[in-house]
Amino acid sequence: MVLNLFLYVYVFKNTNTEKLKKSVLISTSIYIVSIYIAIITNTSSPTYIEQMGYKGWFESGNSLCAILTLSMFVYLSLTKEKKYLIWVAMITLMVGIFLTLLVGTRVGVYGYLLVLGVYILAEVVQSFIRNEKIDKKLVIVASIIIIGIIAIILIFGSSTIQRRKYLKSIEADIIDESVNSQSHITGDLLEIKEKIDGDTLEDGYMNEAEKQSIVELYNIANKWNIKNNDQRMQQLIYNAVLVKNQKNIWLKIFGNGYMANHRELVCEMEVPAILFNFGILGFVLYLGPFIVITLYGVYKKIKYREAINADFMRYVLGCGFAFALSIFSGYTFFSQSTMVIVIVLNCLVLNYIENDKNT
Repeated sequence: MVLNLFLYVYVFKNTNTEKLKKSVLISTSIYIVSIYIAIITNTSSPTYIEQMGYKGWFESGNSLCAILTLSMFVYLSLTKEKKYLIWVAMITLMVGIFLTLLVGTRVGVYGYLLVLGVYILAEVVQSFIRNEKIDKKLVIVASIIIIGIIAIILIFGSSTIQRRKYLKSIEADIIDESVNSQSHITGDLLEIKEKIDGDTLEDGYMNEAEKQSIVELYNIANKWNIKNNDQRMQQLIYNAVLVKNQKNIWLKIFGNGYMANHRELVCEMEVPAILFNFGILGFVLYLGPFIVITLYGVYKKIKYREAINADFMRYVLGCGFAFALSIFSGYTFFSQSTMVIVIVLNCLVLNYIENDKNT
């Protein structure tokens, strides 16, 4: 990913980025049209194993949502060009229907509404700072889409709401017999913990640090009343405790391995996963350039706020949103397809700073 970042920055340095943004719009069009074809032809795979939601012919629903939401930060800037306006509006509406009603993930619903909200906010802030008239048409259209999507969700429902209700309904299915109440970790982890307590876990299945971390995860989950289907939180707690229990400076510097953990405990929250599994060195090498570019964009936006336009604000916020997705959802920096969009956003930030003489 870092090598691709440098390639994009080198190729698009001091150039007009219209083609780059148009390419993202084209790729988004291909994504969303293929998804609807899959749904219409009944060849779409479900987002979840419970047969809820649609994700077209793609592998991961969360990764797909990350691609579509991050892409919006890029191609929405094309609305200022009349030749792209109808195209962008149609794709944005198609993406919105899919993300908020059909895919079934929270990333889709919250991400889509957030991006449109950021679009409106950036236009308002630019007009306020520069004392210019706001582009009312674009703001009104974006506002109508937001209100319309919320109304449709309330009237017709959403796969996301269906999914959350299902997860709520199965929370009580896993019982911790040792305390005769609802478990706060998954059934598989509860079984492993019981084997650790009974000293019946197969030899070599886990080392002592891993066993100790499972027990501590169990205690923390009970203390904090963690939901037994909240696997990301359980993964985060386990991996953090594991680093502490390993007591090995080399594992802290170089990491303890991404796929080295029990399958259910591989950390999906990428930012902490990079720190835990690839160590301090891996974190700096892999995420360092992206953190620096994002902070550099924020610095420029604050220092030269009178000269900053709405597009630049969206690019910087898009870079920040990528980190948020990486933490709360995953499938952002580790996904090759999503990675490309993250790189484009960072490239646009640097390109804008390089080309704007005022900054």
